[in-house]
Amino acid sequence: MKKVTIRDVAKAAGVSPSTVSRAFSMPGRVSPETTKRIFAVADELGYHEIPIESRPSSGHRGLIAIIVPDMANQFFTDIVRSVQQECARQDVGLLVCESRESASQERKAFDRAVYYADGVILASSRMPDSMIRKCAQVKPVVVTNRIIRGVPSVVSDISDGMRQSVQHFKSLGFDRVTYLDGPAHSWSAGVCWNELTRACADEGLRIKRHWPGWPTYEGGYALVRDYLRSPTGAVLAYNDMMALGFIAGMRKNGYECPDAYSIIGIDDDIVGKLAWPALSSICRSTRMLGAKAAQMLLSRYTGGAVEATLQSVPTRLVVRDSTGPRSQRVPKGRGVV
Repeated sequence: MKKVTIRDVAKAAGVSPSTVSRAFSMPGRVSPETTKRIFAVADELGYHEIPIESRPSSGHRGLIAIIVPDMANQFFTDIVRSVQQECARQDVGLLVCESRESASQERKAFDRAVYYADGVILASSRMPDSMIRKCAQVKPVVVTNRIIRGVPSVVSDISDGMRQSVQHFKSLGFDRVTYLDGPAHSWSAGVCWNELTRACADEGLRIKRHWPGWPTYEGGYALVRDYLRSPTGAVLAYNDMMALGFIAGMRKNGYECPDAYSIIGIDDDIVGKLAWPALSSICRSTRMLGAKAAQMLLSRYTGGAVEATLQSVPTRLVVRDSTGPRSQRVPKGRGVV
């Protein structure tokens, strides 16, 4: 049977090969409609349907590794904890590495880890698709929050949570939403943008995008200046830490939520629950993400080889105190203090 190539997908979808490549690696740079059509064509043709084969291990060591972009981010800390719990249940050790949001550092961490580990979990990998596939040829790999054709993946299905957020904003009287986006190299950032765009179109809301952003407290704080030039009253952030930084920046300028604006984060971290006001957020179950990823990887040694699969974890909006009815105190557009 002839191997399906990226050119075959491009021809069938009526786009260029480069557009297909961007749809898989950086979906935020391709329109939601085009991305959806490309994925549908790829599935129909069986593009990268055959799992990538890893090299045979020299011996089971009872140790796996996980590489995360930022250990200071509670989202990744929770994933590591859930992986650790699954490893402990199966009497397997865990090696934890941090890439500091760098694709090159992530590859270096992988090269070091595979010397000791039986397999590796890449959490929200910042590496290009081609590099991840090369890694998967060296040792068994499972990726989270990223879809790599031919490599087992566990992702959050952000569509439900995003739709509920947009409907919540609309019910509060907002007709425009500002999105504080994440890093340009983040696959999940592109998916979130596409789902938010689709939800806003369905509900008749306009959307503004501040992109790219740094997925940290400081990153959210830094975007206040741009927001105040043309505020919308409703804000959705790439993650909870950005949302909390944005709240702090707005507070410095004399604006409190939910009186002057409403904001929703993504992740539903403990820090958002403890913040003042408590942060409304899209819940992505880190427990399920980590547990599923660990189970997929460990099954290589307990139940034989695993075919390349895609598993998804549902999301939902958790409403707290950072959102409220639209008021007349929405900033009218000015610089920061």
